[in-house]
Amino acid sequence: MEKTNDRAGQSLLKATGVIMLIFGILGVLIYALGLAVLGGALYVTKGVFSVSQDLLGLGLLLAASLAELIAGALGVRAAKKPARAGAGLIVWGVLALLLGLAGTGQLLLRGASTPLWELLLGLVLGLAVPLVYLGAVRAFRRSVGETPQPKAP
Repeated sequence: MEKTNDRAGQSLLKATGVIMLIFGILGVLIYALGLAVLGGALYVTKGVFSVSQDLLGLGLLLAASLAELIAGALGVRAAKKPARAGAGLIVWGVLALLLGLAGTGQLLLRGASTPLWELLLGLVLGLAVPLVYLGAVRAFRRSVGETPQPKAP
């Protein structure tokens, strides 16, 4: 029965790792393109338009996408070799979540100029996917018996 739990935890981590990889790649492409367009607009208009908030928000979301990409790769690797599952899974997942929150928050501060699709994309890429990933990491660690031990006083 324990083997079934191990395999279920591995399958869940592998699936969410692949999703993190896919959304990480999409995020890197989309947000890098957005930064390039904004940078080009800033250059062409010689700074007439204030896009500093846009640049910061997209930069944070680009960093979150890179963290998702790394977390996804670590998750897929850990699902194949559970002995290699360390704290990096959680660290990169939390980093992706926090950067996604910061980037989405920055885009929300822009106000009415933010298109709805951009907010939804930021929420999915920056919040929902890392939360699902962290839940899968927790389930995986429980299935392979890697629960954190309390420290001695």
